Amino acid sequence: MHSSLISETQLEGGLPGRLQYWFACFFAAGWTAVVCGGLFYQFGLWEYPCPLCIVQRMFMLLAATGAAYIIRTALSDGAVPGRAYMTGWGLALVAVVAGSFASWRQTMLHVLPGDKGYGSEVFGLHLYVWAWILFQASVLAIGIVLAFAHNTAGRTVPAIGPGPYRTAGLAVLWFLGLVIAANVVAVFLEEGFHWFLPDDPRRYQFFHDVGILGR
Repeated sequence: MHSSLISETQLEGGLPGRLQYWFACFFAAGWTAVVCGGLFYQFGLWEYPCPLCIVQRMFMLLAATGAAYIIRTALSDGAVPGRAYMTGWGLALVAVVAGSFASWRQTMLHVLPGDKGYGSEVFGLHLYVWAWILFQASVLAIGIVLAFAHNTAGRTVPAIGPGPYRTAGLAVLWFLGLVIAANVVAVFLEEGFHWFLPDDPRRYQFFHDVGILGR
């Protein structure tokens, strides 16, 4: 009887658990949208991403995958246990810390006076500087949600049946999956059949490797 009461109490719904779920959706969709911005600059403005740019995209998608793990758990179980929060946000935290170092490294490569940097600017800052800012903000955000995870662990999230929770969660997962696939194709086209990407790529090597655009 006592254990049953504890279980029922832990599985009660509440605003904190639902906010955690919506934040996970926002976090995953947000980082996925940032990668879409990079793809726009790559294919819309013909700016070839360098190896450090690609590394940052990988960490962005890994961070989104951490949040997606929480979403997927809620969609399948109707509640997110504390272990799932630790796994999902822990993975995201590792990703944003590593991504922060990669973007900092690229910023430092272009910090000397007279260096125009790599690629275009957005509101006066290069994309890798914005990436560093977003990575740092994500570290803070993950720390905050982890601090409150004990209040949301095991709380029900109405994501199993039809409704906005399930619709939003599935949309985020599909969005993330499609962008991951698009990024894999983009990297393959740029790198071609080679182990390494040039430091300053100038073409889509795949088309040259297969002889479409000459060698």
